[in-house]
Amino acid sequence: MRSLLTLAPLGLALPLALIIPLAASAQTVVAPQPVTIGDVAGKPLDDLNLRKTPAEPALVAARANPYALPGKGRCTGVAREIAALDAVLGPDIDASLSPSARQKRDRAIAGAARSLVGGLIPFGSVVRQISGANAADENRALDIYAGSVRRAFLKGYARAKACRIRP
Repeated sequence: MRSLLTLAPLGLALPLALIIPLAASAQTVVAPQPVTIGDVAGKPLDDLNLRKTPAEPALVAARANPYALPGKGRCTGVAREIAALDAVLGPDIDASLSPSARQKRDRAIAGAARSLVGGLIPFGSVVRQISGANAADENRALDIYAGSVRRAFLKGYARAKACRIRP
């Protein structure tokens, strides 16, 4: 943050209001999931907070107590919970593969289509704030973050106990 302030006198720094959201959006906890036609078509419903997605039980539990030991700390309980988190979050960084050129292209096209459909609602960011869609997205992000932290904790615990788990 300090380096940004030192550039301000030179007129090279962006306003902080632009920089902070960019920095926050650059960080992701899970690998990007493919965007489906349902995601594109449902974007207005998401923006109006009309399509409610219930929180995944594994993520709710992770958020409630991310450092609890499952199954009395036995390897089978730890491995089972890691598998449950993998099913919700997708592959972890140590297991994910690099997407192919086609997958990257498909994601870019689908993301552009979703943005285009989302732009059809006038004053979309205001509507998202009033409807509670932003708050729902923030809650979902916290659940995902808690799940990722929990999975990392469990993998570290499993490694320390010499448990066999898949990457």
